[in-house]
Amino acid sequence: MTALAVIAVLLVLAVATTGLIQAQAAAGRARLAADLAALGGATAQSSLVSPGEACAVAQRVAEANGAVLTGCTVLGEDVTVRVAVSASVLGVGRTAAAAARAGPVERTG
Repeated sequence: MTALAVIAVLLVLAVATTGLIQAQAAAGRARLAADLAALGGATAQSSLVSPGEACAVAQRVAEANGAVLTGCTVLGEDVTVRVAVSASVLGVGRTAAAAARAGPVERTG
């Protein structure tokens, strides 16, 4: 009987760990997509060779990385984006969200 209880506990721990890993992977994909979308938008915003509309470029980059652009703000040369990534955690649909900002470095002093 004790062996059965130990197996049950180990099974519960394995399922919980699997859920945490799936959630962490989705959050990582969201952060990556947000970072790349912000960089793409900022590059388009400040490009002299091939200028483009920052939020349109950010949307294309986010979609290319499996995310949906949920917000985009351009303030000067800074581009801030918010993205969402759909994920399945233990068979339940979830959404991982992230935000990122890109632009030139501000020099102080």
